[in-house]
Amino acid sequence: MTLLSIARSLASSATLMLLTASALGCGSTAPDARSPVQVVRDATPPDKIIDTETGEEITIADLISLLVRNKVIYLGEVHDDPLHHQMQMQIIRGLFVQDPSLAIGLEMVQQPFQSVLDQWTDGQLDEQNLRRGIEWDTRWGFDFANYRAIFEFARSRSVTMIALNARQEITRAVGLGGLDSLSEEQRAHVPELDLTNEQHRELVRAALESHHGGADSFERMYTAQVIWDETMAAGIGAVLSGPQPPSRVVVLAGRMHVERGLGIPARATRWGGEPYQTVVVVDEEELEAILDEDEPVPAPARFLWLPED
Repeated sequence: MTLLSIARSLASSATLMLLTASALGCGSTAPDARSPVQVVRDATPPDKIIDTETGEEITIADLISLLVRNKVIYLGEVHDDPLHHQMQMQIIRGLFVQDPSLAIGLEMVQQPFQSVLDQWTDGQLDEQNLRRGIEWDTRWGFDFANYRAIFEFARSRSVTMIALNARQEITRAVGLGGLDSLSEEQRAHVPELDLTNEQHRELVRAALESHHGGADSFERMYTAQVIWDETMAAGIGAVLSGPQPPSRVVVLAGRMHVERGLGIPARATRWGGEPYQTVVVVDEEELEAILDEDEPVPAPARFLWLPED
């Protein structure tokens, strides 16, 4: 369940739904004549990649060489845009070629379904039974075609896939009724929450600026967002501290969860999730605003990927 889903439960405003979808990584861009599967599988190079630390344009080979030095690589996405998943696929391939010791962490799959992912990568399930087993269509809901190539890549190369997300029942309850609405059993699955980061709070508040539900409503929704981030951060830490940890974890998550390192990345450092880097897809307008010498806006990630038109 996404923050958008909670917002839908709290209000029926079309404006709210559209804004939240876009801001949290759930909106789409211009349509493509190719199918989502074709887009993701095509190794179409981006128009450019910008390293915001230096302001310089770099190549995919440069990007991979910089990313492979890290324990965690966050690839932020808009869930229903195939170009974002094409970026993820190219980076995963490139990292695997450099060092096959990696795991893929998934916001899309909730933690209780880890055994189903294991069966998939072991070749025990077909796609239909995978989707049924992880309850993809009811718990995630976005078109599996956008993710198919990544799932198939992981299985064909025995790359571990990690179910990172919190249980839907927990975040839904908190979004609607706050932490006090949780049962004792549910509270046991909620990690320690840091609700004090004002930069992160304002980032989420800006995404929900058209929601007029009041301070209490925002606080519940913000707490649900932090539960997602903290749960995924702890999951990353568990992978890295496990008995046979991979060299790195590639995390696929909505842009809001990785933007400016304020969501999952900063929290995962408490669990050993560093060094890390972040990559997101941007369009020309956003890139120009970020690189504006007079009034630049904050870069959402260290590396900005501008797809080919």
